[in-house]
Amino acid sequence: MRINRSLFGSRLRLRSTAILATILSLVTLAPTAALAQESSVNTFSPYTMYGPGNLNNAASTAFVGMGGASIGFRNDGFDTTVDTKLNLANPASLSGLAPKSFIFDVGLAGSNVYLAQRDATYGSLKSSFNTFNVNNMTLAFPLARRLGMAINISPFSQVGYRVHTDDYDYLADLGIVRYYYDGQGDVNEAKLSLGWEPFKRLSIGAEVTYMWGNIDRTYQAVILNLTGSGEYSEISSRGGATANTNERVSKAFGAFGVQYTAIDNPKSRLTLGATYRLGGKLRSTVTDYIPSNNIYGDTVRFAEMRSPLRLPQTIGAGVYFHRPKFAVGFDYVWQDWGSANDYNLNTSANPGVMNVRYVNTSTYKLGVQFTPDRYDIRGRFGSFWNRVTYKAGVRYNDFYMQFGGRKIAEKAITVGMDIPFAAMNVSQISVGLELGERGTMQQNLIRERFFKINVGVMLFGRDYDYWFEKYKYN
Repeated sequence: MRINRSLFGSRLRLRSTAILATILSLVTLAPTAALAQESSVNTFSPYTMYGPGNLNNAASTAFVGMGGASIGFRNDGFDTTVDTKLNLANPASLSGLAPKSFIFDVGLAGSNVYLAQRDATYGSLKSSFNTFNVNNMTLAFPLARRLGMAINISPFSQVGYRVHTDDYDYLADLGIVRYYYDGQGDVNEAKLSLGWEPFKRLSIGAEVTYMWGNIDRTYQAVILNLTGSGEYSEISSRGGATANTNERVSKAFGAFGVQYTAIDNPKSRLTLGATYRLGGKLRSTVTDYIPSNNIYGDTVRFAEMRSPLRLPQTIGAGVYFHRPKFAVGFDYVWQDWGSANDYNLNTSANPGVMNVRYVNTSTYKLGVQFTPDRYDIRGRFGSFWNRVTYKAGVRYNDFYMQFGGRKIAEKAITVGMDIPFAAMNVSQISVGLELGERGTMQQNLIRERFFKINVGVMLFGRDYDYWFEKYKYN
């Protein structure tokens, strides 16, 4: 597998009408956002040749700077005037939404990826790629006391790659056979989540997720002449049972969450959280199409089938300790990709491509944050920076496939800030930066080094926030 040298490359009292108008806006924007996801390249990684692609981090933008640790976070924070963020990782946290509140959150994500490979024939190969896209849109509001709801649209996974490999076995007869692999697409998800606190300090949550999307993968084999110019012959295919597919996804899944606040007093809060996401067959429709380049017909094969891929069960656990100025969180997430898909992907038809196998994965997230003085409203320039929340974290996770018997690991360090719009205003801009690496240059594999920036805007309406209040004049 080889990367190309050139690669292709976005006092408030809420009136019911305000909520309805915002929901309608989100529903109206959703098809446009989904279309934009499907019509552009949103990622680049040769490791997305198989499976659903790069998986999106479940954390909202406000938690990116903490490595994504958020399963134990309560949506009302420790004190709504100190720390309010929208937790999308655990639906049980929605029970903490403050009465008469309303949250609209939108996030953008950009990345710069540098790829490197050490090849025995071609030497050192390098390339890079940039993306910028909408990452999520969310509405959250209480339905009743200790009962909250959220509607979210975000990407689940993204595919984007262009690689080639050469086969010299036919050198004596024809020439070098070069195989090209090209793919792009997305799987998106829409979530409806509910969180309820039936007993003091204990909250439960449930989530229904609808997934949809389209992934195109193409394959081409070209015979390169030893003498002369041009191509001797070529075979191209679109679709197929391995990397050459057009895959359409339409499936619903469920998830559950729980949180228990072990310590809750004016000086500190300790919350334990856990989540479980159902797995099962994705049942995506795969179109297998191989055209013919001869005079006897225009199609070698055209067929539709169901993908055997099963999404994994996902089990997560987290702890979050909160004080007025300081917080620390830790998450662990396990997924049974290998147990659910206990087979080798058939790569024998693609010379030069390593055997690929699904494997179970573990993810570790650790983060801290610090706010010097959220109540500093003296009006001086320095007081503004006292109200900013500063964050740092680390993340380590396995990729859900191994190549040639070698597991692929991803590690990243993160930093971030929550910037309030004004004094005592909970609405904020969150910025999260990630610097990390995935893969290795050993065994002819590819190393990816990436820099990602996430920017989110959270508009929070409550008694001391004025975004949704109608102005009145005497």
